[in-house]
Amino acid sequence: MATKQIYWGDGTSDVITVTFTGDVGSSQMTVASSPNRFVIGRTKVISLKSAGGVSLGTLIISQGPRSRSYTMAFNQSYK
Repeated sequence: MATKQIYWGDGTSDVITVTFTGDVGSSQMTVASSPNRFVIGRTKVISLKSAGGVSLGTLIISQGPRSRSYTMAFNQSYK
């Protein structure tokens, strides 16, 4: 399992932690975030790419004010 931390980029030091298996052809992913302690919601768009740079999909993480995060993943077909 590999882990990657990504800053929200909203002026805070809060991070999104993505843990994934990295298996060839398929990967299981877990997404966690620092709690949002502010009164403004936030959204982060993360492009998922293969080691060769091929776009595999997009992960959109939305976190409401003073809450934890919710995620939706969109898969793209590729050849």
